[in-house]
Amino acid sequence: MSNLPQALPVPLSLSTNTTFQLICRRKRADSKYYPGCKIQRKNMIEVSTRLRRAIVLNDLPLVKRIVRNNPQWLQNPDYDDKSNTSLHLASKEGFAEIAEYLIEAGHEDQGISRNVDWDTPLMIAAAHGRVEVGLLLINRFPRCVPWANQEGMDALMLSAGHGTLPLLTPLLTTNPSCSPNAHDNAGNTALHHASAAGELKALRVLLSHGASPLAQNAHNWTPIAYSASIAAEVYFKNLVAEFEKWRVESMQQAREREREKERQRAAGVRLVTGDEMMQESLRNTPDEWSPIEPKRMMTPTAAKSDAWASSHTGSRARASSGD
Repeated sequence: MSNLPQALPVPLSLSTNTTFQLICRRKRADSKYYPGCKIQRKNMIEVSTRLRRAIVLNDLPLVKRIVRNNPQWLQNPDYDDKSNTSLHLASKEGFAEIAEYLIEAGHEDQGISRNVDWDTPLMIAAAHGRVEVGLLLINRFPRCVPWANQEGMDALMLSAGHGTLPLLTPLLTTNPSCSPNAHDNAGNTALHHASAAGELKALRVLLSHGASPLAQNAHNWTPIAYSASIAAEVYFKNLVAEFEKWRVESMQQAREREREKERQRAAGVRLVTGDEMMQESLRNTPDEWSPIEPKRMMTPTAAKSDAWASSHTGSRARASSGD
């Protein structure tokens, strides 16, 4: 007889999937031996779907278990959603703990993730106002901070246009940093995006870091022209005047400091006469020097040899001829 296990009798009335699960679990059934279990396997949720659901639900223990059992599904790009990876999804939802776990698990070991729009997880976090995840990505992957997507927009423009204000200063001060005067494919700078979105606080931050209010885009429009309202336009103009006044005053203060340093250097120069030079040289002369009787310092070896020479001077015996 064959050593294959005998198929279990399947009840005629199976109302729930629980019966199938009990049968398969009791005998460790396989589809080769128990064709009835094929129905159960077809109804199983795919690993990629389960992982995305766990991320969206912020279920960190479930994410760890799925990744540990299926490490090949760590990145898990979603081809129905611009090929966003697991880290893109965690950044979009703002789950910093899951994002940190994915990074520690090696999500970005082969390079920074990008979707079909060339958006990095940092750009996704900036566009959705996820400050905690954004700060995490800036600290862990500073090299991707100045990167731009297919539209030429970097994380600074996305933060300014979507009101993610806490990310502006880190993006402008990290190394490498985003340029406040960088522009996208349409020539718009971060000031253009902040002005169009009505983000008045972002305008102040950008201007304080050197953003130019006179920058023109591809249509020759300055950021002020995109003000969301008349009040915003008035505020923007006053802000520009305030920073221009501050810049001029700073330049004047810098020039005054330079002039003061020059005056101090000029006042520190003193003419030295011949008598003063002689007194200074005498003050620095060693004590054994005498202008009347020059002397030199004697070493022990020299003193000994001089004494021996003086004691034998004139007392040398004359050689005898033997006669």
